[in-house]
Amino acid sequence: MTGRFSTARWVVVEEQGDGRWRLALHDEADDELGAFGIGVEGPWDPDVEPHVSFALTQLGLALTGARPWRVDELGDHRAPVLPA
Repeated sequence: MTGRFSTARWVVVEEQGDGRWRLALHDEADDELGAFGIGVEGPWDPDVEPHVSFALTQLGLALTGARPWRVDELGDHRAPVLPA
């Protein structure tokens, strides 16, 4: 994979309030490479998580690990990614 997100190693999904969510891709140094608002309203499980996986696929990325998601120190959902 080449391009803007080829160095992405983390996806961070932040709740923006009112059921809105922001998806950001970070590199190994945890610098943000890009961010998107995702048009899904509702709780993380079951509404948002499947849409995040679909968005990552469209960007050529895939989640890694059997249970990739964790809540980080800021309360955001974070998971490792690699090129698909």
